[in-house]
This record gives sequence, C-alpha cells and structure tokens, in this order.
Amino acid sequence: MNGRVMLLSRKWRLWLFVIAVTCVVPSLSAVIVELREYHGKQIQCMHSGLRGSGGRVCGTYGYARVFTGTVKSVTEISFTDKRLVLIPEEVFLGPASEVTATVNQGCLPLNEPELKAGDRWLFYLQSPGFPGTEEKAKELILPYDSRSGPVDSVSAREEISTLRHLARLTDSGVITGHVTRVEMKDQKIDSVPVSEWALTAKSVSSGIEYNSLTDSNGHFEFELPPDRYQVTANTQRGSWAPDRDPFVTKGRWAQCADVDFPLRADGGLSGTVTMDDGSPASNAQVAILRVSPWHEYFTVQTDGRGHFEVRGQEPGRYIVGEGVLANTITEWRLRAYYPGVSTREQATPIDLGKGEWRTDIDFKLPSSTAP
Repeated sequence: MNGRVMLLSRKWRLWLFVIAVTCVVPSLSAVIVELREYHGKQIQCMHSGLRGSGGRVCGTYGYARVFTGTVKSVTEISFTDKRLVLIPEEVFLGPASEVTATVNQGCLPLNEPELKAGDRWLFYLQSPGFPGTEEKAKELILPYDSRSGPVDSVSAREEISTLRHLARLTDSGVITGHVTRVEMKDQKIDSVPVSEWALTAKSVSSGIEYNSLTDSNGHFEFELPPDRYQVTANTQRGSWAPDRDPFVTKGRWAQCADVDFPLRADGGLSGTVTMDDGSPASNAQVAILRVSPWHEYFTVQTDGRGHFEVRGQEPGRYIVGEGVLANTITEWRLRAYYPGVSTREQATPIDLGKGEWRTDIDFKLPSSTAP
C-alpha cells in the first residue's frame, strides 16, 4: 500500500472531505461535501455513491426507476431545487407511468445546462425513503452524481447500451469501464481515451480468461458468469495500470461493476535499503518525490529484504529517501536520501525516461535511523 498526494490545480475545489462512511456489505457508500458557486451564491453539494470492493456498482441497483424520457415541465421550488415532471420512454426499471422528481439544479455536473421542458435524458431516480419503499414514493430524487444525463451524450449512450445488455441477461452480469491514458498538459493532468486496447478478465475460481477490446471512446464491456474476476489492462508493454478485482452475481445486486484503468507510462524505480551494518531495513517507509515536470509524492514500504519497487511512473525527475516525510522533529533529523546522504541538497536526482526501469536505487541509513 502506498499513499499518494498530487499538488495540482483544479477547476473547482473540494473544501470538505468524507464526512460519513456507511458500510453496505459488500459495498461502500461515501458522502463528500463540496462547496460550489451557483448564480453568484455559495451552495453545498453532497456527493455519494455505491462502490463495491472491485469498482463502482452500475446498472439499476440502488435506484427506484431508470429510464430514458422527456422533461414535461419544470417548477422552481427554491433557489436551487426544481420539481420535474418526467415522461418515460424506454424503461429499464419501474413502471412506465409519468413520474415527479426533485433535483438540486446547482449541483448537477458543471458542464450540463439547466434542465428545461423538452429535454431528453437518461434518468436514474432514487427514493428519498428507506430501501424497499421505492414503489410507495410519490416523489423521487434525481441525484446529481448518478449516471443521469442527456441521451445524446457519449456517456449516456454507453449507459443505455449497458442497460440494454443487462436487461437481456438472467444468469450472468457485466463488467464495464474505460481505459484512458494519463497525460500532463500545461501543468494539469488530462485523461485521453485509448481505443483498440485489449483487456483480460480471469475467473478466480475456474481460471478461465475472457477478453475484451476498447472502442473509439476507450469503453469496454465483458459479459461474464457470476464469480470474482481479476481484470487487467496490462496487456501491452510500455503502459501500466493497477489490476482490479470486481465480482458479478445474479440479479440486480452487483450484476454490473464499473472499473476504470488510467494507463501510465510503465517506468519503474526499485532498490534496496539497508542499515549501517548492512542488514536489511525492513518495513521502511521509502518516499518517492517527483520534482519535475510536476510535483507529487508518495510512500512505499520495503519488504523483509529491504527491497522496494514502484511501477507505472511517468518520465521525470525523482528524489528518493527514507524518513523525509516524517511527522516529528526527531524523525526528520534522522532522514536519509539516496544515495545515502542526510539532506535534500546532497541527494542525487533520478532522471527517468519513458518506460525506463531504474533498479539500482540502493542506499544505507545512518546507524541511528530506525525504519
């Protein structure tokens, strides 16, 4: 495990982080509060979502009604909230009757225009009550961080395709997602879709492998029998992304899992950290500091042999050390940088090329430094 912090600018900031976490076995629901500006006033937006152990739960699970349809009318309730009367067209969950839903217009995606009569959307509606009360709810909620959106958008078209696929299935499910390539432009990270990229899903119980290929938007989809799967996008040399392990079960629950793979250049840093007497520095927290072309830092732990390894690193200049991210003055004074020096000014920078592996990042800790 490693912790990673990126020091990057964003179009908007999250001011308050996770304030409530609720376990829904085997999924996790997290709530994040975001402060936004809407028509010159500051408002709060509460983000939430269901996430399984291997990816975000997709499909119709957790919703009362899912359909494509038209906005019949829009009535303003408050500064941000609006009441929508919706007419379903293609129904994936729930009755085909007209329905009323409330939406916080100020918290919809920043690039989406305000909803108005005549708009055609893919709607995911939730019940404001407890699970099991969906059928009795007279007014539903359009959650702004759902997969709802205009039917002519690329994301909605992909969602509709997946929902149609799921509707045909009885004893199997779907694993879907996107493959993107992480690129740095003007000191900002950008994700570019990767087409014609092969992925493999391997059944944990049987070992059977299934294959898929991304389309022009980087989108892929597997149809799989119930099981847990090891899904990898590491099928070509030069690029790397962490593997995922979603599961598929029968019925609405966990019938669909959404996993994304942000590819990085497969550069690597590895080496061995030893104590002054030559013994391995096991469980040492080795800090990897990227200093160019952008700033980033994270830590990785050495194993019992004092060995550490990180992969998926982009080209750039790095500084490696132990104890350099310590929390106390005492630990800070005992820090050590590669190739075994005590200050950052003395450290030897590591210039990593595209797809290059540096396996010689070995250094000793001072005798008084304990990992």
